[in-house]
Amino acid sequence: MKIFLFKSRHIILSVAALGLFVLALIWVSYFRQTSFDRKDAIRFAIEKNSSLAVALEQCAISTLRQADAVLQLVRNEYAREGARLKLVRVLSTTGMKHDIAGGVSIIDTHGRLVMADSSFPALAVHDFSGAAYFVFHSKHRIDSLLICRPMVSPATGKSVIVVSRRLTDSRGKFGGVVTLQIEPSSFTSFYAQAKLLPNDIISLVAPDGISYARRTGSRESSGEDIHKSPLFFHVVHNPDSFYFAPDAIRQIPSWFSYRKLEEYPLIAIVGSAENEILAGYTNSQFRFLTPRIIISILIILFSVSMTLILLHRRRSSDLLQEEKERYELLLTQQMIAVQERERAWIGREMHDNVGQVLTTVKLYLEIASQQETNPLIPRSMHLVNSSIKEIRDLSHRLSAPTLGTHSLIDSINALIETVQFSTTLLFQFDHQGFSVPLVMSQQLAFYRILQEQLNNIIKHAEATNVHISLIQDGEDVQLMVKDNGKGFDNTLKSSGMGLNNMISRAKVFGGTVLIKTALQKGCLLSVTIPIVASMEKQPV
Repeated sequence: MKIFLFKSRHIILSVAALGLFVLALIWVSYFRQTSFDRKDAIRFAIEKNSSLAVALEQCAISTLRQADAVLQLVRNEYAREGARLKLVRVLSTTGMKHDIAGGVSIIDTHGRLVMADSSFPALAVHDFSGAAYFVFHSKHRIDSLLICRPMVSPATGKSVIVVSRRLTDSRGKFGGVVTLQIEPSSFTSFYAQAKLLPNDIISLVAPDGISYARRTGSRESSGEDIHKSPLFFHVVHNPDSFYFAPDAIRQIPSWFSYRKLEEYPLIAIVGSAENEILAGYTNSQFRFLTPRIIISILIILFSVSMTLILLHRRRSSDLLQEEKERYELLLTQQMIAVQERERAWIGREMHDNVGQVLTTVKLYLEIASQQETNPLIPRSMHLVNSSIKEIRDLSHRLSAPTLGTHSLIDSINALIETVQFSTTLLFQFDHQGFSVPLVMSQQLAFYRILQEQLNNIIKHAEATNVHISLIQDGEDVQLMVKDNGKGFDNTLKSSGMGLNNMISRAKVFGGTVLIKTALQKGCLLSVTIPIVASMEKQPV
């Protein structure tokens, strides 16, 4: 049963290992492909956003250049014509869009509106002395384009970005400001046809964190403060790159690509929400996941089925093997029983018939020796005595005469005495602590094995001393026979009948036979047989 359980575990582990290996190949390839597809989706989005950031940069530069060109044209015309200047006429000659070339105003040195291309409402403020662009130009002699934060136009009430340039009088002193209003959507309106996703972001941001123009999906806005965004950390280290972070306003994890404008203090940034980037990838993964799940289930079912089939076959094979071993054991038992009966019959026949005949012949010869003086008669008497002794010894070897009425220990002592009488061997028999009763069949097995080994020692070992021990080790009985003979090479396989008989007799009871020997090292025979329970009391 233990062997079957061991083999069963081996089969289960083998099939499970194979199934797990195939599943591992499937799922490792799936996760690797998933990782590659995810990286490809993100890389494609970054490349797309980078292209859009370049387009936004070029659009912003183009728009600001056109606005600056309008400002310089108006400034030059105002310096030439003064109050006679017709702004509408001048602006009409530029051919520029109204959202770029609209909202042009000229402000004097006191911050009052001098002229504009559109009329201001009656309640609109006409004093711009506090405006950021006026304050800047009045304090700085720098002749450069100034881009201000988005503000509400007093003329239209809409959010606008004011760009301005300084006016200089004939003496080179501050002469006022010329301004132009740009609607933030003019920077991002061309993306309306780009089919932006709801969380896609197109934005122009100033270094102080204020957005000048922002488009989120289809919604336009401006003026948001995103100074806490990691964008500015990345811009310091690389003016043109990408990064991953939550959107500073909505906290949606997004991938951003950005470009810092070289000519103007603005940053073009384009972002896409990660969940929208991976939406197509996720859908495709679900399509790829379904067949893998089905294949995995089939592999598991196949592994379980194969395990059950192999276990059934293994069980059938083990049952067949057990039946074969049981049959062989029964056959061995029957052969040993037949052999013992034959040995006993031959022993009795030789003792009772041949022995009696020789004894009668001996008597006749004794009578004849008293009447005649033939020298052949004493010689015949000697041969008859020798024959009677040989027949008696052979009869004793063929049968175990004391086992039926005496203990195993007494029978072994009798066997030792018989062998010692006919040889020069010195014996030591140790049976201390052995008191377990054995069934007759086991006693006979130990007796025959010992008899066979002693016969081998007499014929081959050239030994002088033999030590025999019979001990009880738990539920086993162990017989050990050690001699000091010449030994033999134990690495060579032996097919002698003596050793095979010993192994067969021990195997009948589930026992084992071990031989430990080497050249000139003597030989140790160890026989271990489990104790067989019996209702009959047996002599020890």
